[in-house]
Amino acid sequence: MPANGPATERAKGALLGGRYWLDDEIASGGMATVHLGRMVGPAGFSRTVAIKRLHPHLANDPAFGSTLLDEARLAARVQHPSVVSALDVVAAGGELFLVMDYVVGESLSYLVRLAADDGGRLPVPVAIGIMTSVLGGLHAAHEARSVHGEPLALVHRDVSPQNVIVGSDGIARLLDFGIAKAAFRLNSTRDGQLKGKLRYMAPEQLHAGRVDRRADVYAASVVLWEALTGRALFSSQDAGPLVREILHGDVPAPSQFVAGLPAGLDDVVLRGLARDPQSRFPTAMEMIEALEHVENPATSRVIGKWVASTAFASLAARAALLARIESGSAQALPAPPPPTADLPTQLDIVHTPPATVTAAISIGRTAPPIRRVASWAAIIVLASLGAVALGSSLRERAPIGTTPSSGVGAAVPSVELPSSPNPTSAPPITAPSATAVATPKAHTGPGHTAPSKNCNPPWVLENGNKRFKVECL
Repeated sequence: MPANGPATERAKGALLGGRYWLDDEIASGGMATVHLGRMVGPAGFSRTVAIKRLHPHLANDPAFGSTLLDEARLAARVQHPSVVSALDVVAAGGELFLVMDYVVGESLSYLVRLAADDGGRLPVPVAIGIMTSVLGGLHAAHEARSVHGEPLALVHRDVSPQNVIVGSDGIARLLDFGIAKAAFRLNSTRDGQLKGKLRYMAPEQLHAGRVDRRADVYAASVVLWEALTGRALFSSQDAGPLVREILHGDVPAPSQFVAGLPAGLDDVVLRGLARDPQSRFPTAMEMIEALEHVENPATSRVIGKWVASTAFASLAARAALLARIESGSAQALPAPPPPTADLPTQLDIVHTPPATVTAAISIGRTAPPIRRVASWAAIIVLASLGAVALGSSLRERAPIGTTPSSGVGAAVPSVELPSSPNPTSAPPITAPSATAVATPKAHTGPGHTAPSKNCNPPWVLENGNKRFKVECL
């Protein structure tokens, strides 16, 4: 679908699915156009996404829509840095939209073309680094399981340079998991519909035979061959000759076109390109291990620097477009909803009345000594030798948790009290302690008289602790 500046939905002030602005087109392919978009949420939240707008002949086909949703649900089970899964599928205005993470980078097909335009090719370590990343994503998909632990047997079916995006962060990511199978089912009986991707299809896929993970290994090997040589493996332009070339033509080794390749690299690539699935690597992981054995893949840092230098102009233009869209969308985003009443704020907590402070919050806080007298008077009276002396000394002693400095403090270890933090580190507060709320005020009047018999001293030592004599209380 041709781009007409800002998308129609934006001009109408509408959101796709109530969450997504659709913005300018940035790419187009056989199944969809790709747009920049913005995912919006409450409180001013927004995030840049990529939105695939499927072509009308796909969006209007009920069978395709149903299959696409089924496959997207399965593909959502794949969690790997090298796989870009659909975040959402939106049906709006008779169209289908796939929402995906936006990746700052370029497709591998574009990068190969840029390198060829400069008279060169991808550096061998970079090509191997990109493809080991892609193969890692494929392996994660092939190994994916359902919520019940059952193998999903996912197969991408459309591994191609157009479906590999290499980020400026140096990570290669595979696109369109879940879309390719739906499109293949729809178009498998339509001559020429899949001509653009035939050159990456495994022979058993062209024969409409059973397809498993080894078909993806074959397609990845075609992509690697082309990344190493900078040319197409199968050159026929018409569907008929192209199919015959894939099924019966010679497959030359990459070294026939590129001198100085690492020893053993030809063998790895040609094994992945074997027409018989039994002769290929049985898993993508085994192909990764074989590639790493013959050449050290470039690190993501090296790949990222190569992408940034090779695609500098297009990345700069995309960044400018993104900045314009983000600044413009900030003006048009819906007003954030008001905060809900049940969300506490720091201000509410600060102004909580002291009477509502719970015991769980107050335990361990340092209260003023004068209130501590009221809280613990009944306990401390039992440890005193004289009521008048007790009242005087308690008003001057340190808060609980400090080292006692008087004879009265020596009696405290026989009573278990809540521990307090060091008063030098605890912030001063004026709220009453929880115990002060829960404990009635003790009477400290002259009701207690000095003991008269065998009460000097009024306690005995047991296991190093002072136990007061009952008859002396």
